[in-house]
Amino acid sequence: MTPRAHVLVTGAAGFIGRHTVAALHHAGHQVTAVDLRPAPTHLTSAAHWLRGDFADPALLAEIATGRYTTVVHQAAISDTSAPAGPELDETNTAAPLRLADACRTGQARLIYASSHSVYGTLHHHEPIAEDADTDTTRCSGPLNPYAASKLALDQKMRALHPTGLQWTGLRYTNVFGPDETDKGPMASILTQLLRQATHTGKIRVFDDSLTAARDYIPVETVTATIVRLTEHRQLPSAVYNLGAGTAVAFADIAQWCARLHHQVTGQTLDVELVPNPVAHAYQYFTCADMTVLDTVLPDRPTTSTASVEARATELFETFLRSATG
Repeated sequence: MTPRAHVLVTGAAGFIGRHTVAALHHAGHQVTAVDLRPAPTHLTSAAHWLRGDFADPALLAEIATGRYTTVVHQAAISDTSAPAGPELDETNTAAPLRLADACRTGQARLIYASSHSVYGTLHHHEPIAEDADTDTTRCSGPLNPYAASKLALDQKMRALHPTGLQWTGLRYTNVFGPDETDKGPMASILTQLLRQATHTGKIRVFDDSLTAARDYIPVETVTATIVRLTEHRQLPSAVYNLGAGTAVAFADIAQWCARLHHQVTGQTLDVELVPNPVAHAYQYFTCADMTVLDTVLPDRPTTSTASVEARATELFETFLRSATG
């Protein structure tokens, strides 16, 4: 039986953070959660909640005492339109590095959220591996300051902590799932289109994106992987991709929405094509090469295109219930 760990989750009131807290609690671990926002009502009993900044010196000092077995760092400025500047650099790069130092002192394992956005444009429509993040023949690199802040963290973790700290950076692809709608325009496009279909009978997509394709991963798969990583402490410290390893075309998602909408209403779904105002910074193709994580964590939970479609159907039904009251 896996020993019960004491896990600190930062950004615990956010979309992935909420599901992380629930998954770790369900797995039997002791969870302390920290966020600037109040604890979600349905999770108040799943963790000991702290209201505050993950980079608060008092909290970092507590981590350095060795109180926590693992720190799962989900807090960040996650808005891909956020401007470059001191706030973004501090929140997404400098403060997590201080967190890593505290974990090293306290001998806590650090698992942190990176992003598939670090690759930017993939020059070839094929899965991309972690070591290609600066290979300009494979990818453009970050297309926005948010992605640049995540890549900077990954690179500094590799340089500063080759030994002495057990750490794992997870480059999430497009994470989707229930209660993601509080992210607004930062919610996955899959979630946005499903919700539009149920609430308006119409979906709006950029006119240059029907041939685009992205790698979608259910939030439950992400958190199940985090639980496995919490319980497998001997993985090599590194940055790992975390996605389905397959890309689903926007046109296929539109067809899913149309089929589901027709089954419920008997009517045709309207598709509105609108100009893309951010074409210069838009990822038209994302797909993670999962070879490295498969090698070090062969029993990890996986996701297929069929399971993404099944999960999308469940979300459609959830949104439909909320739309019809």
